[in-house]
Amino acid sequence: MKHDQTVPQARAITRRDVIAGTVWFGAAGAARGWEAVLPVTGLDHVNIRAPDVRRAAEFYAKLFGTQVSQAKNAFASAGSRRGELWFVKLGQSSLAISPTAPGEKPGIDHFCFGVDGFNRDAMRPRVAGLNLQIDRTDPPGNNLWTRDPAGHLIQFSAPQNPARAPGAGVGGVLVETPGGEPAFQATRITQLTLAAPKFELSASYYRKVLGQEAEGVRKGRFRVGLSELVVGPASGGEYFRVGVASFDPSTTMSKLKTLGVAAGIVREKNAVSFHDPDGIQVQIGG
Repeated sequence: MKHDQTVPQARAITRRDVIAGTVWFGAAGAARGWEAVLPVTGLDHVNIRAPDVRRAAEFYAKLFGTQVSQAKNAFASAGSRRGELWFVKLGQSSLAISPTAPGEKPGIDHFCFGVDGFNRDAMRPRVAGLNLQIDRTDPPGNNLWTRDPAGHLIQFSAPQNPARAPGAGVGGVLVETPGGEPAFQATRITQLTLAAPKFELSASYYRKVLGQEAEGVRKGRFRVGLSELVVGPASGGEYFRVGVASFDPSTTMSKLKTLGVAAGIVREKNAVSFHDPDGIQVQIGG
C-alpha cells in the first residue's frame, strides 16, 4: 500500500499483459526450477477491510499504536475504490485498514511482500510464468499485484522506509493516537495464515514465489524474512499474528480483557488468539 521509492512511471498494463500471465508456471517458471521468483525480504504489511475504518483504527491503536496515520482519499489496492485509509505501525511491519465495499465482509483484503530493489517494470518478466491477474489497468504506485490460486490478492513492493510514517506513499499523515501509550510493543507481523481449499496448488505457487528452500519441514509453512506464511485448510480460517516484545500469554490475556476484548480469546501454545470488533481473527505472540 505504501511506496517509498521514486521510480519512473510504468506504462499502463494492457489486456494482453493480463492474458500473457494467465498460465500457471509456464516456460519461464519451468526453466527457473524451484528458484524464488523475487528476492522477498519480509511481510511488509497486511491490509484488512472494516465497515468503520476509524473504529478499527482506534482499536488497533490502543493495542499497538506508536504511530498511526490517515489518508483521507486513497486507493487501498489494485481494483479498489478511493476511500479513507488508516495505518498502524507494527514495528518493522504495518497494518493497513480500508473500508469494505457494498456486499463485502470484513477480513484480509491483501498482503504485501517487501522486495529489495523492487521496480515494477524490471520485475514483471520474472513473474511472467505465474498467473498474473492485474485488477487495474493502471495500478497505483510502484507495485506488482497478483492473485494466488485461492484468490488472495498479493502486492509486491519495495520495503517500507522506517523513517517515514506508515502509509506515507499514498498520502498517509501521522495523527494523534487515541488512549495514550499502546498496550503492546509490536515488533512485526510474524505470521500470516491463509485458507487454501486446494492446498497443494497454493503451496506450489508459494514454492515458486518464495523458493522451495523457504518451505519448512511442515508443508505449507514458508519463511518470509523473519516472518512466516502458512497455507492451510479452509476450515482453519485466516488470521495474522503480531509479535510483541516480552510476550507473556497470561499478561496478554489480562491486557486484552482490560481493553474490553471478549470475543474468542484463546490461549494457544505460542500465542493468544482473539477477534477484533469486526470479527477478524488476530493473534499476539512472541
